[in-house]
Amino acid sequence: MIWLILLLTIMPLIVSPQPLVGEADNLTYEKDKIVYTGNVRLTRGNALVTAQKVTIHLDENKKAKIAEAEGNARYMEGKRRGFADRMIYDLREEIITFKGRARVEEGQNFVEAEEIVYYKKEDRAVAVGNKSRVRTFYVEEKDEKSRPGGKP
Repeated sequence: MIWLILLLTIMPLIVSPQPLVGEADNLTYEKDKIVYTGNVRLTRGNALVTAQKVTIHLDENKKAKIAEAEGNARYMEGKRRGFADRMIYDLREEIITFKGRARVEEGQNFVEAEEIVYYKKEDRAVAVGNKSRVRTFYVEEKDEKSRPGGKP
């Protein structure tokens, strides 16, 4: 019986998506979108998006489906950070597309390209260098055996 009560208490947390919290200098609401302008900060869970303009596209049920960030778009979540002229975040599929001078960093490692698509659910990315070549920098972490004092 207690497991049923616990399941009923936890189930809404598993099924419902994380809320979006937005802050900006200005906000405009239209039938199928919400437009934030000026020093925009949008949070979802522990992810943060900042830009000069963010447009949230709504579906027919008024639920957020796509967030488009323009003007010095930035994405931060844990150690991962992304930067681009423009960013499109598919909130349902958890896919983030960085466009125009795109850069994604994690610690010292980074990838730069004209476009980077980050698939959050799969923890993978694809970089495309349409006008320029893709550039990366990767530092391998040392394992325990190669550290001083580590066992062979």
